[in-house]
Amino acid sequence: MLAQERHKMIMELLKKDGTVRTSELVEVMAVSSETVRKDLDCLEQSGMLERVHGGAVPVSQKLVAEPVETYVSLEARNAQRMEEKSAIVSLAAGLVKEKQVVALDYGSTSLLMAKELAVRFRSLTVITNSIQNALALVNCPDFTVILVGGILNKEELSLGNDFSTMLDRLHIDVLFMSVSGVHPSVGLTDQGFSEARVQNQMRQLASQTVVLADSGKFGKASLVKICALQEVSAIVTDSGLDPAMEEAVRATGVELMVVPAQRTWDGH
Repeated sequence: MLAQERHKMIMELLKKDGTVRTSELVEVMAVSSETVRKDLDCLEQSGMLERVHGGAVPVSQKLVAEPVETYVSLEARNAQRMEEKSAIVSLAAGLVKEKQVVALDYGSTSLLMAKELAVRFRSLTVITNSIQNALALVNCPDFTVILVGGILNKEELSLGNDFSTMLDRLHIDVLFMSVSGVHPSVGLTDQGFSEARVQNQMRQLASQTVVLADSGKFGKASLVKICALQEVSAIVTDSGLDPAMEEAVRATGVELMVVPAQRTWDGH
């Protein structure tokens, strides 16, 4: 029996019985206990189940990676979940100090961070591959803005591909990185190959990498993997994060910063 067939059988039994035991799987699939353990490990790493002593149980539906929906334009994203994104960048900007070198990638949350930096700081060096970020900072007289060269992505107003070798000679204090998907086992993912390449270049040069992701991006996975969660310094999100997902993300070892829920006018 091929591994793919065994995995399918395990998931079918798990769905039917609500739990699977290693000893039973050894008998049903006529394989060794070591093979079963490897199968369960593989399925757990894929976010399909959770290992327990002697077998496995289902994970919360929120912990199964959902594919990111079809491409959403930058214009549309610049108008979505603005309250959550604004709260995220407000908290994250507190990690920056005057005169530091800050890197921003592309995207709607990144644009809000650029605007937040422009209001909050007097003097920074900002490195970015986003044209809209550069334009948001053009009226900051004491900001040095370095726009990474590359091929223009007209949909994202970003620059990517292999023309960003100049990054190799730069030091970054803090990189603020936006993503399409955040998943405990899959990792951090995005939709653009060339943009992800630049994101990883920046990440490798940064003393600190902080991911800005609203709660709607958790539990999802896009086509292009950037890195594992524990390869960044922190993830900042809003208070709408599902508790089970929050627990799973914290279990990876990454620092998770959650914006406190705002109280209503009557104090609740």
